[in-house]
Amino acid sequence: MELDKIGQLILSKDLETALMDVKMGIEVEMHRVFKNGKLSNHGFPEELGEQEKNRRIKNDFFNMQSEIITPTAANAAEAIRDLTALNYSLRSALKEDEVLWPLSLPPILPENLNTLEISHVSPEKEKYYHEWLSKHDIRRALPTGVHVNLSFDSALINSLYAYVRNDYTDKSAIRNALFEKVTHGFIKYSWLLTYLFGATPISEQNFYVGSVPNYPVRSLRGSREYGLFSDFRGNYSSIHDYEKAILVAIDSEEIQSESEFHGPIRLKSLKGLKGMAQNGVDYMELRMLDLDPTSSIGIRSSTVRFIRLLVMYFVMNEDDWQESDQLKAEKMNEKVALEPAQSMTGYQNEAINMMNNLQNFVKSIGLSVNMQRTLNELNQRVINPSITLSAQLCNEIEDNSLIKYAISRAEMYQNGALQDQRRVYKKSLDGQDVTDDELQEILFDQDWQHIEYPKNIS
Repeated sequence: MELDKIGQLILSKDLETALMDVKMGIEVEMHRVFKNGKLSNHGFPEELGEQEKNRRIKNDFFNMQSEIITPTAANAAEAIRDLTALNYSLRSALKEDEVLWPLSLPPILPENLNTLEISHVSPEKEKYYHEWLSKHDIRRALPTGVHVNLSFDSALINSLYAYVRNDYTDKSAIRNALFEKVTHGFIKYSWLLTYLFGATPISEQNFYVGSVPNYPVRSLRGSREYGLFSDFRGNYSSIHDYEKAILVAIDSEEIQSESEFHGPIRLKSLKGLKGMAQNGVDYMELRMLDLDPTSSIGIRSSTVRFIRLLVMYFVMNEDDWQESDQLKAEKMNEKVALEPAQSMTGYQNEAINMMNNLQNFVKSIGLSVNMQRTLNELNQRVINPSITLSAQLCNEIEDNSLIKYAISRAEMYQNGALQDQRRVYKKSLDGQDVTDDELQEILFDQDWQHIEYPKNIS
């Protein structure tokens, strides 16, 4: 791929830094579990106040399904710092017999799934949950993962628009154009993310009903057949097509609402879905990442760095999207997700080519040594599949289970957090009604240094 007009403009006007500091928010879901590997039945941690009022640490679908939501950060480093602070806050508020399950597929399930308590939410959201359950197996709501929200700084959009205003009707149009390019790129290379970061080779007993692969795979959660995907596929060809497809699906009652579209990417407008193509996309949500069990916060700094690089690459290079690419990408991702975890992927040549393209891109625009190091490390996973996350997890399977490994990691991360005595976000200290500015001062302005545990699973 070659730099297109936008890419050449960014390079010639020294806008790489503005693009590199893509704004980020990170959402991480993890189950609270007992140390015997069973789901916790404790309520929302008391020290975090009322679940419905807490903007940053909430329950997701289930009462034991914790979700951390970072504020929008100016750059990737800030996002990791904020996630670390909130992760410490959650861990410090857990009961003594609780830990956070570090895998995306759930641990031991109760025999009676009706005992799983739905999260205490608003009447409107509770109605949505029950309507969803009336159409879906309750197990489909149990997988967890990492969502990365991406948006462009207004300074970048303003600078670009000043140079290309004759080509676009307004700033929303050029912002939409950038989001389309990035969306197309991530959809087309979703299989590569599944290969590099897939970490759900097996499930625990009684999770899946019916047949599943009889061998460890790269990502059960990342596959359409076994993961949390809606039957409705959506349409990623353009912002207009994306908006129209979801609105039609809602009108025909194929899905209840925008929230029921469980695609690999969601596009968001602060003014709502209707009119998004006109008003402009405000941010995109990447939803295809499994929890990384080698990280206490569920995602490594290097993974965030790689995502940031891909955004730059997709923005600056030509977009050759065709209508057939969405189905092609879906098939490629399904194949990779269900390949034997320790095998060479059938798309290794394509993976090598993409990594070479990225390395050339990094050199051509002079990105940091850290970025080059990240690429070199991930390239080793392409060359040697035995060091991918899913392949390493295979070595920890005992009696067709990862419970022993998962609880060991969970306790290690919990103990590490409890040794840190810094002030964290607790009801007992700060109350529930702190403003975002107050929370920034209380929590995020501390010198949080995320501890990067070794990349090796063991």
